[in-house]
Amino acid sequence: MSQSLDQLDDRALVKLALENRQEAYTRLLVRHKDRVQSFINKLIVNSSESEDLVLMSFDKAFRNLKHYNPKFAFSTWLYSIVQNLCIDHFRKNRQFFVSLEEAQETEDINPEEVLIAEQQKQAIEAMISRLKPEYADVIRLRYMQHYAYEEIAGELNIPLGTVKTRLYRAKVMLAGIVDQQNGG
Repeated sequence: MSQSLDQLDDRALVKLALENRQEAYTRLLVRHKDRVQSFINKLIVNSSESEDLVLMSFDKAFRNLKHYNPKFAFSTWLYSIVQNLCIDHFRKNRQFFVSLEEAQETEDINPEEVLIAEQQKQAIEAMISRLKPEYADVIRLRYMQHYAYEEIAGELNIPLGTVKTRLYRAKVMLAGIVDQQNGG
């Protein structure tokens, strides 16, 4: 049975998973885990946190599988979940988003952690810079500067609905960029 599952594409596996076929969930996990792990490892310093985020990503994806739109690649949808969890992780752990100048002023911060955090920020910024400016702007305001949706609308002088649409589209595009980088 599992050999035939290996031959199914992601959309077919999702359909089986939605029918509560456990082996379909397992196949999706096995198929995508290494690339998800690789992506998260590029962003997260702590390996146990990285592993937790991988598990949380699949848990969230599987719990929300009914919301997956088969018009899009499963991997794109999955990476949008992964990316959002990583962004949430960074927001909760802002101490790692410290500039090198601030680190030199604070004695209790490990310089190696600061350097790794700077590299992570650069990797994220490199992905964001590949977006069209209107999408990159909303992502930076929301996730780098922690603006509320209403603040973004005011800052960019655009309707709130446009902010939400651009954020959604930007996340999908970023997931596609991540997918490309990971050979998907």
